[in-house]
Amino acid sequence: MPSAGAVVGEVRLRFVLSARPDLVDPLLAALRPELGSDPAARLAALERDEPDHRAALLLVVVGGYYTDKQVRERLGYPGQVAKTIYSWQLPTYIAEGLTDQVLARGPIWRDPATGRRAEPRRP
Repeated sequence: MPSAGAVVGEVRLRFVLSARPDLVDPLLAALRPELGSDPAARLAALERDEPDHRAALLLVVVGGYYTDKQVRERLGYPGQVAKTIYSWQLPTYIAEGLTDQVLARGPIWRDPATGRRAEPRRP
């Protein structure tokens, strides 16, 4: 597989940031020069002091990487594929209980507008 550095360039960045313009400011903050040029030190500083900026940086890189056509082809991932769903049939993944643990766990997403984690369900 190609490295992210070989794949994520201007075109991929524009694609990701056009879909997620809310990531522009945190990405710029994560890339500011005063954090130095050593990638490991930069990530460590961001993890320690600004985890939301680190998360934005990683999301942009990962998003750019996995939306690249050649990467998807090498993975054998065709992208999202439309599936026909019949309202009178229970989907197999539900009948098999594959979503039970996810539903029991509750929400764990992070609100992109505020950066805060979802609140746990209240009984």
